Amino acid sequence: MNEDRLAFEGYVSHPSLGEEAVQGRIVFAFFRLRFESETATVEMPLSRLLIEKGGAGDEQVFFSDPEQPDWSVSTFDTSILNHASLHQQPHTLHQIRDLYSGRELGRRVKVTFGVLGGFVVAAIVVWMLMGLMVRMVVARVPAQWEKDLGDNVVAELKEHEVFSNDAKLKAKLDLAVAPLLRVLPRNGTEYKFYIIEDPLPNAFALPGGHVMVNDSLIRMAERPEELAGVVAHEVAHVTEKHGFRKIISEAGPYLIVRVFLGGGRGTVGALGGSSQLLVRQSFSQEYELEADDVGWKYLVKARIDPRGLTDMLKKLEAAQGRMGFGQFGLGAFSSHPATAKRIQRLEAKWNKLKDKSGFITYEPPEAGT
Repeated sequence: MNEDRLAFEGYVSHPSLGEEAVQGRIVFAFFRLRFESETATVEMPLSRLLIEKGGAGDEQVFFSDPEQPDWSVSTFDTSILNHASLHQQPHTLHQIRDLYSGRELGRRVKVTFGVLGGFVVAAIVVWMLMGLMVRMVVARVPAQWEKDLGDNVVAELKEHEVFSNDAKLKAKLDLAVAPLLRVLPRNGTEYKFYIIEDPLPNAFALPGGHVMVNDSLIRMAERPEELAGVVAHEVAHVTEKHGFRKIISEAGPYLIVRVFLGGGRGTVGALGGSSQLLVRQSFSQEYELEADDVGWKYLVKARIDPRGLTDMLKKLEAAQGRMGFGQFGLGAFSSHPATAKRIQRLEAKWNKLKDKSGFITYEPPEAGT
């Protein structure tokens, strides 16, 4: 709608008028914009008129004439842009359209970013709620069911893998984990250790306290602290229930809510048939870092030098370079593209550790064992 008001409150500025703008009124007459006040009068032909917006929030309209560059007329009444005189001149009408399109673009940009920001916040809230619900769901897993699942997985592994009875390797492993066993959370769990014949250095743990260590990994370890570090990391995956949490998380929000509301039976049902997933899956970097942190705490509590875990990661990283990342198919050490980051974090933890003394000294196994 056009505004055909007779006058609009306005201001004029010119070097001859001083630093303060002079207040007056703006009128349209004979294809001209005219500013009138007691102290100043100026006319600008509409055919040459330049229109701009400025001030706080672009709420002020400025008019100028290229042939009178020192004069500037302005108003805070933006309805002046709807005046018929300005719309009848193609020169001024195009400028007004450009001003509105720019403002509309700005408005749309603000709305778009506002909506995106809302989605980001909502996504973070949903992610946090889903994570909390997954933890609560997994906490319902009955201890006996977890033990039975672990026993069944071990039985399946024995059908496909070669388990070693090498006495020297077993003695080396038992020596390394003995101090660790005293501080690991029990909750009725009896930890059992198995050695698998496999040329790839690796390890993984299963529900119910079953820990699998490849013979090549044991041979790679030069010190008991290195083996203890690997075992502490793997056990942390189980105590933090990373395998169950991953399976439930990948079910999607709808099924997570259903399982959450379904109680213990719903949880067990959702985890049914997950035995192979618990063995073959690789963990996210989030879970890897959490297992590093929790395993580190177990080592420090047992007074085992936690740098053994760092040293073992360095050896595994070097082995990766020789064998290729794809060769590591099982356990926590399958996520090795970020191994360097994990090493860096563990070294930083060591630098911050206040008590760096009093770690146990492992006694070598008796001769003949």
